[in-house]
Amino acid sequence: MTAWQEHRYRRLIDAETHARPVLPASPPVRIRRLAFMSADGGADLRALHEKMGVVAGAAPEGPAWARQLVFRRDGRQVTWELHNEFATITWTGPTDDWEARPAGIGLELHENLLLVFATRIDVIGTESIAESALAGFSPLSLSYSSIFDGGAQAATDFRLDEDGFTRFEVAAGHSGELRIGVIVRRLLEIETYRTMALIGLPLAREMGGQVSSYERQLAAIMQKAGDGDTAEDHNSALEALHRLSGEISRTVELTSFRFAATQAYGEVLAERLTRLREKAIGEFTTIERFLNNRTQPALATCRATEKRLTALTEKVQRAIELLDARITLSIQTQNRAVLDGISQTGRSQYRLQLTVEGLSIIAISYYALGILGYVFEGLHEVLPFSKGEMTAVAAPVVVLVVFLAIRRIRRQAH
Repeated sequence: MTAWQEHRYRRLIDAETHARPVLPASPPVRIRRLAFMSADGGADLRALHEKMGVVAGAAPEGPAWARQLVFRRDGRQVTWELHNEFATITWTGPTDDWEARPAGIGLELHENLLLVFATRIDVIGTESIAESALAGFSPLSLSYSSIFDGGAQAATDFRLDEDGFTRFEVAAGHSGELRIGVIVRRLLEIETYRTMALIGLPLAREMGGQVSSYERQLAAIMQKAGDGDTAEDHNSALEALHRLSGEISRTVELTSFRFAATQAYGEVLAERLTRLREKAIGEFTTIERFLNNRTQPALATCRATEKRLTALTEKVQRAIELLDARITLSIQTQNRAVLDGISQTGRSQYRLQLTVEGLSIIAISYYALGILGYVFEGLHEVLPFSKGEMTAVAAPVVVLVVFLAIRRIRRQAH
């Protein structure tokens, strides 16, 4: 048989397909779940991963180990699951199990993590939820509906009880153990993704004020740059823009992951809510409607803050480019003025040089003719020409010779 080399992700993909399977449940049953996030970017979760494996008695090897551990302890079924940025521990027991933090299931190993949410689901085998159970919820936020096309009922007010747990009541009717397991998982997922999606809201509100501060700083810098006329004013504004750009970039880096995760969790939450297939009971609202009315504005706030940061980053970049262009143009204008000045000076020097050369020709010719005058005075006695006649004839020749001599000297100098 041919032995093929497997892709390194093949086993991981197969394990992911079967990760976190639905665990059947039989009513009456109480399910509790705690979710924890790491305080140091995931290192705590990786360390907890190994420790929970010891508690569960599982061998820490193979892809299945990396996602879910299921074990029993003191009559409770315990499930520990590792997600991308959080871990959950879920345990089931009878409905009279009032221990919110039972010993022996590994809860003590989570003490260095951050508790994100705690949920309790009580499942009974009746057709409807008793009035006494509904009385424990706040009527102002009670969601009460039939789910899974009328196969069960669910009620919650999304408020924390005295133990710090959000409580759900479920009447499973004639649902089988596997269907009850699906119902429980769906409600747990809704609570999980609701909480994880809303974690980004406080950050968005905090960043909203910070973004407004950045926008005011940008406006002030551009106002100062517009009022300034000197190169020093423009350079000062450019330095301020670069500092502001650095601060905004750091803010984007700190918030981009959280905002992206918020939108991803929000999409998963919407999909899980749709799968409940709810119908309101009486005058009460459904879980889907209640959560959409709360989470959609929160998600919109996160999106708006993210868009403001993106738009602000682009505005600052355009402002930097504009100011750079203005400074470059100013420098070019100054350089052109300097070059024009140098050119004007050169032309002036050239005209002066021509003037000097002309005067030099006249002066040299004058002195040369003066010397020749002494010669012509002596020649007058032997030649039939007067001194004036010989000087008149020699003058153009002397001037021409001097002119040619000076021009040759100038050419050799250049």
